[in-house]
Amino acid sequence: MTDCIVFNHHCLPFTTPETADNAITNFLKICIKSHNMGFATILVDVTVDRDWFRLQLSAGYFWQDWHEKNIRGENRDIIRAFRSLATRQPFFSSEDVKNGAELFDVTFDGDSSLSAVRAAAWHEAPLISLPTRCPWMKSPLQVTVDTLDEAGNILSQQLNILNFYSLEIFESEAIKLCQLKHSLINSGKELIDKQRQLFPNIVFCDQASQQLNIWSGSKTVLDQVKESLSSLNLFCDKWIDGVYDSYHHEFLREVGLNHKVSGESATVTQTPRLKELREFWLPEGRKKYFENHIKLSSGYRLHFFPDNRTKLIYIGYIGPHLKLS
Repeated sequence: MTDCIVFNHHCLPFTTPETADNAITNFLKICIKSHNMGFATILVDVTVDRDWFRLQLSAGYFWQDWHEKNIRGENRDIIRAFRSLATRQPFFSSEDVKNGAELFDVTFDGDSSLSAVRAAAWHEAPLISLPTRCPWMKSPLQVTVDTLDEAGNILSQQLNILNFYSLEIFESEAIKLCQLKHSLINSGKELIDKQRQLFPNIVFCDQASQQLNIWSGSKTVLDQVKESLSSLNLFCDKWIDGVYDSYHHEFLREVGLNHKVSGESATVTQTPRLKELREFWLPEGRKKYFENHIKLSSGYRLHFFPDNRTKLIYIGYIGPHLKLS
């Protein structure tokens, strides 16, 4: 599955600066959330300023105008986060052209000249649009893709393209997209290698990394590890957004965790040698008690530490139940 999203410049302009102002903040949030879900790069057309400032939002009103009004206000952190996201031009690399991109035609709503829609279809990527007007305020977009076979015959097929034009649409598709991405991970080593793409709010401590790199548990347990990490990562997203102000077990259930989660018993906490088994070093050099754990099949446990300072979750241990006596 692709690691990019495609900016749909065809949806512009807005009718007025005011309608543009009302939409931009949510657009930035969608871009940031998409990045956090593994869509690391925003593809933009060569006609679009990759620094965004000269993008015309409405007649005589540019991204730079909106930026100057908001950079010192309540949106400043969102703007800085958005500015750190990677963009790439053009839509099609030389490798894409070599693989047949120039013979790949896409028609949407009777128009075959929409380069962003064509790029989204080619890269099997979602579009990200601003909510300006029809037909850009619906998802998915049904397109017709025409390609040539080796005999020169035209082959047509219908394809649905996700169109992230609102936070609600993004949220409704996010779980399914995460599940699809996770289904492609078949080993602990792959999970470690793709951690930053799939779980950007999760940090593996050394022992957990080693356990995944030499994973000896069943595929069923590994699938449960992925499901658990997904819920932990989603909780962190909401924690960072201010939906939650601290960590509580019930919040994990609210974001979809299907496995039991708990802290350690008083016996473990008050027995130094048992408590020490559940203490792990954070990458920055602090040692913490990872009492919170998710209970998986076959007696496996995933021990984690939610850091109130960074609003990240650290994974200290993924393996068989630690000693209780």
